[in-house]
Amino acid sequence: MLLASRGTNKGLIIVNNLTNKEFWEDYWGNLILPSKVDKKHSFDRCLSKELEILTQNQSGEIFEIGCAPGKWIGFLALKNGLIPSGIEYTKEGLESTLKNFELLQIRPGVIFSEDFFKIKPFRKFDIVMSLGFIEHFENIDEVVNLHLSWLKDGGMLILGVPNFTGINQFIQRKLDDSLLDKHNLKIMNLEFFQNLGERLKIKLNSEKYLGSFEPDLFIPIKRFGNPIQILIKIFLIFVRKMRKLQTFDHINGPSFSSYILVSYIK
Repeated sequence: MLLASRGTNKGLIIVNNLTNKEFWEDYWGNLILPSKVDKKHSFDRCLSKELEILTQNQSGEIFEIGCAPGKWIGFLALKNGLIPSGIEYTKEGLESTLKNFELLQIRPGVIFSEDFFKIKPFRKFDIVMSLGFIEHFENIDEVVNLHLSWLKDGGMLILGVPNFTGINQFIQRKLDDSLLDKHNLKIMNLEFFQNLGERLKIKLNSEKYLGSFEPDLFIPIKRFGNPIQILIKIFLIFVRKMRKLQTFDHINGPSFSSYILVSYIK
């Protein structure tokens, strides 16, 4: 295992980050460990199935950008034998990842803390992945190009983003409009990712909506809130019980599915 901070790249691109470091320090500092895939949870069940299928014939190292707390690369290490590596922005995120691997008894590859937009790639990986990362930026092509700089020729790039469009956008606006300001809603459709592959000259390998309607996608700003917020929360409690049935996992569409997962071959 390598735990290190590397040198920076002076030719860095300018990125409009829709979140800040303090946001993630607070988030990872309050995370409960161990963090692992729970297939009783509807979203974990849906995403884990797709990631397992995507990587089942792959080998070598998987490098996750924004890897904390190592939940998904840890899952793929245990399930498909991939070596989990990753970069994390904050010290708190790095510490939570290393602690999580220790609790899950997983031996990681290269795990380090650094600013992804300043570090120069010092090696390349068989698979590069980010889940819930690129939607926090505006200049997506530059961000994804940096992903590709860590990927071997012929390797697989996996990108996942939440879907805050359609009914999901309506619900989140009612619960906490400010959360949407931290997300680039323009990229949350399959057409964007089809065009992205063409622009960056990488082969689109798979694309899909998944997760069906997911009640845990939404984050309220207040514990109780106004009457509309209370009604929405009651509705989400009901749906959460319904989502225990795996039948709904297969019902997906752009106006209500909670997630978009795409993969490319470099």
